[in-house]
Amino acid sequence: MENSLILAAWGLVLATLLLFGASLIPALGQFREWRERERSLASILLPELHGTRTHATDLRDTILRLKADAPLDEITHVYYTVEQLCERVERVQSHDGLSIDQRLELYILSSHLNLLGLQISLIANEDENIRRMALEDASIEERLRKSANAVQATIICLDRVDRLFVEVRRKYQGRTFTEEMLQRVELDSDNAEKALVDVRREIARRQGDEAYRL
Repeated sequence: MENSLILAAWGLVLATLLLFGASLIPALGQFREWRERERSLASILLPELHGTRTHATDLRDTILRLKADAPLDEITHVYYTVEQLCERVERVQSHDGLSIDQRLELYILSSHLNLLGLQISLIANEDENIRRMALEDASIEERLRKSANAVQATIICLDRVDRLFVEVRRKYQGRTFTEEMLQRVELDSDNAEKALVDVRREIARRQGDEAYRL
């Protein structure tokens, strides 16, 4: 009787383990699928975010160089660049699978760009009455200062978005996509400089051989 109870108990344990294993397999499959979706999303969005950051940095430098007496077409060109950045961010926002933190930062990013676009549009507005009223509240210099601040805030926010892709940071030993890319570009440039020493030496040797044969 005792042996039968022991066997029954072990049978129950084994059945429980089998049921647990059976339920675990689909869960593991779903986890792998979720991880693959996350990696796929990062591979799509991070290059887009990096491109947005590059354009935002160029835009900031352009705004910092602008003077109060800059031609209207220069300021209008800046406004169109802001519009293009807004469109890029909207494309990123449209993707499914973003975490709540990523989506929050992207909305903050849009707010910075909308504020930037507003400041530039008030300076670049072709309607003289609207432009005059806008400049009564703040001078061109002040609006350019606020524009530079908004675009710098955009860059800071973009860096925060980049750092939210945790899997990428793990892959690159704590570096973001942008930091990893810049490091690799610099490394390639250093290696290229070293390699060119040998290339130049080989070219000089061939030219010497040809001159000798002649």
